[in-house]
Amino acid sequence: MQLNTIFISILIEAIPFVVVGVFISALIQMFVTEGMIARVIPNNRFGSVVLGTCMGSLFPACECGIVPITERLEKKKNVPLHSAIAFMLAGPIINPVVIFATYVAFGSSWQMVIYRCGLAIAVSIVVGILISYLFPDDQLREYIEKKAKHYHEHHAPAVHRPLYWTTN
Repeated sequence: MQLNTIFISILIEAIPFVVVGVFISALIQMFVTEGMIARVIPNNRFGSVVLGTCMGSLFPACECGIVPITERLEKKKNVPLHSAIAFMLAGPIINPVVIFATYVAFGSSWQMVIYRCGLAIAVSIVVGILISYLFPDDQLREYIEKKAKHYHEHHAPAVHRPLYWTTN
C-alpha cells in the first residue's frame, strides 16, 4: 500500500515537470536563436561544460527525453559538443523530479541527494572536458557524417535481376 502511495505521489509530482520540459523544448526551438546561444555560452571549454551541466540540471527530462533536446541544441543551435554532452549527462540525473524522488526513496535523507548530485556533476564535467579534448572542432560530427556517407555509398541496395535476365 505504501509503495502505491509513493508511486502515485511521484507520478503526480513528475507530470507537471515533464509537461514543462516539453514546453521549454518547444520554446527553445521556436524562440532561441544561434546568436543568443553564442552570446551565453563561454568560449572556454571549462566554462561551457559547467554551463551545460547547470542547464541540464534545470531540465526535468528523462533519459529518453534529453537526447532529442541535446540533438536539437547541438545540431540546430550549434551548441559545442562538449557542452551538449555535459547537458545530456546532467539532465536526467540532476533535476527537480529526480532530486525529490531520491529524497523520498532514501527515507527523507539529504545525504544521498547530495552524493547523487555531487557525483553526477563531477562525472558530467569530467566527461565534457574529455570530449572537448578528444573531439575539438566538431570532429565527431564530421566523422559521423563521413561514415554515414561512406555507408550509403557502399551499401546501397543492389538491383536484383531475375536469373533468366541476360545482358547484351
